[in-house]
Amino acid sequence: MSTVPADHTAGDIELRDQLSNLQGLLMLSMVMTESESEDKILHLAATTVSSLSRCRMVGVYLGEDGWQADVTHPSSEGVRADIEAQLCALGPSGGAVTIPDQAWGWALTLRGLHEHIGYCVVSAPEVPSRATQFLLRVLAQQTGVALVNTRLHTRERATAEKLRGTNAALAAAVGALEHTIHIHDRLTRVAVAGEGQEGIARAVHELTGYPVAIEDRHGNLRVWAGPNRPDPYPRAPRNRRDQMLRRALREGRPIREGGRLVAVASPGADVLGVLALVDPARTAREWEQIALEHGATVLAMELAQHTASLALQRSLLPRELTGGTALEVASSYLPAGAPSGVGGDWFDVIPLSGARVALVVGDVVGHGINAAATMGRLRTAVRTLADLDLPPDELLAHLDDLVISLAEQEGGDGEEAEGAAAMGARCLYAVYDPVTQRCTMARAGHLPPALVRPDGTVTFPELPTGPPLGLGTLPFESADFELPEGTLIALYTDGLLGSCGQDIDAEVARLGEALARPGPTLDAVCGGAVRAMLTSPPSDDVVLLLARTHVLGRDQVASWDLAADPAVVASARNLVSAQLTAWGLDDLGFTTELIISELVTNAIRYGMEPIRLRLIRQGVLICEVSDGSSTSPRLRHARTTDEGGRGLFLVAQFTRRWGTRYTTPGKIIWAEQNLPPTGSAPGWSL
Repeated sequence: MSTVPADHTAGDIELRDQLSNLQGLLMLSMVMTESESEDKILHLAATTVSSLSRCRMVGVYLGEDGWQADVTHPSSEGVRADIEAQLCALGPSGGAVTIPDQAWGWALTLRGLHEHIGYCVVSAPEVPSRATQFLLRVLAQQTGVALVNTRLHTRERATAEKLRGTNAALAAAVGALEHTIHIHDRLTRVAVAGEGQEGIARAVHELTGYPVAIEDRHGNLRVWAGPNRPDPYPRAPRNRRDQMLRRALREGRPIREGGRLVAVASPGADVLGVLALVDPARTAREWEQIALEHGATVLAMELAQHTASLALQRSLLPRELTGGTALEVASSYLPAGAPSGVGGDWFDVIPLSGARVALVVGDVVGHGINAAATMGRLRTAVRTLADLDLPPDELLAHLDDLVISLAEQEGGDGEEAEGAAAMGARCLYAVYDPVTQRCTMARAGHLPPALVRPDGTVTFPELPTGPPLGLGTLPFESADFELPEGTLIALYTDGLLGSCGQDIDAEVARLGEALARPGPTLDAVCGGAVRAMLTSPPSDDVVLLLARTHVLGRDQVASWDLAADPAVVASARNLVSAQLTAWGLDDLGFTTELIISELVTNAIRYGMEPIRLRLIRQGVLICEVSDGSSTSPRLRHARTTDEGGRGLFLVAQFTRRWGTRYTTPGKIIWAEQNLPPTGSAPGWSL
């Protein structure tokens, strides 16, 4: 039986020990790699070093992190500075270091996959075997990889955690932004659609779920949206409310006031209104406050526009009405009390030639500043057309053409354009002649007038129904009435008859009763009728225009039929001179005879029979010459060498105004002169 040499047996034992140690290091590497703690990895490395022969861990030095105290041998604490100086002199591959009282010291490099991160310093009382040194290098390599891996995972976890936090914050921000955008879009649609204060309150109620109140600056309720509307509505004392408004203005955001969350509508320094969430349980969150704040902004714009519309409308309506000697007039205008804003109702009294007076009442569709601006344009257009002395039906036809043209020109600007607002406007135009006592009327979709006879009888005459302006579908027709002196003509808009849900016939009957009640003055009759008709703030503009007729007596009018013969010009001058003397207007004799000479000569030369001369004395002296021709006169500026052509030019120089109006049989050329002041000296002046 053969025997194994002793040296072979020792080598085999050493090999088996090394393999066993390598297997242990492999298992240790797996444990280190799975570890998430650097301290645990370093403790495992220190424990393993101690198990290898008589080696011990002096310490671990990790670059900027320095010595790791938990794995530094207590005996080396006093010589760290010396060891650290030696480490600085070594390269990334490590090497021998001097350790006091130790025969052997070595700085084992710690590396990751691509970087050097530090050193693991070990020592022994004697130089370890090559196998032990190999195991120490393997251990250092495993420790470095495990440390880098742990750091990488730590960074990944931190990044993931930060990303989760960022995602959560982003999701919250996106949610908040989407909610804010929803609030903004909802209230923007309300503003664009012109839903007014009612639409704003309804939208904020739907967005928050809380009852919503809109008040004016004095605390009066304008709109309520939601359940449990209080009746009567409570109002805080004035000083307390003023303090609340000042605090809300100062803080610039919704404030808590008792059981309500309050925001002020303030486009500038002045408070125009208040928007409030009724929240007695104090459960309103950030979203509700955002909705309230956005709602207050839209309300501020709405109220500012309402204020501007009202100011614009009042500036465009006549401030002083006069019917001359033909009519005694009175009017009442009330803007819409509804939150939707003022409408486009208007009225006017326009002096015409021949002592006649025009009465106008109209109503523009819609509310707000566009309606007010459109009203101003239509009122101006009516005045311009009235200056042409057009009959009522022709005037409405021209106004209809104007509205159609306006709508076509502005058609691309959207429904809010003034042209679109003018479409569907309604108008009633009447002309009263105090000489003939006749009143001619035409209407475009408007309610018929009321006539109160001197005996108190009230009628609503049937006028031909014309379409609203801008439709261009049917012609307009006039109706002519003879009115006894003292007849009351009442023109009004539909706002006087209340809301559209009421019985129109019953409201018309009520209006007739109100107009029939006598009063000390026409203004008193007008105000009494409005008060009788309105039991609450009107939802639409209200206009009531009253005119009591007067008649020019025989002593104020003189007329003569003339033949188409140049010889009658002298006779006409004599007739006029005699009439002026009878009226005590000799001061106007020279200029009036000159005017009559030119007008009669013009009618004989360029017109045709019948020719008629008429003088009217009221606030001014009116000279009229009519003929059967519709030929339009033309004012010429004659040259110095011309022998004629100066007639109408002279008429224009000697009169306050002159013009032409067309009648069914022909035309009338008229001229007005101011009456001389009472007590003036006889004579004439240019």
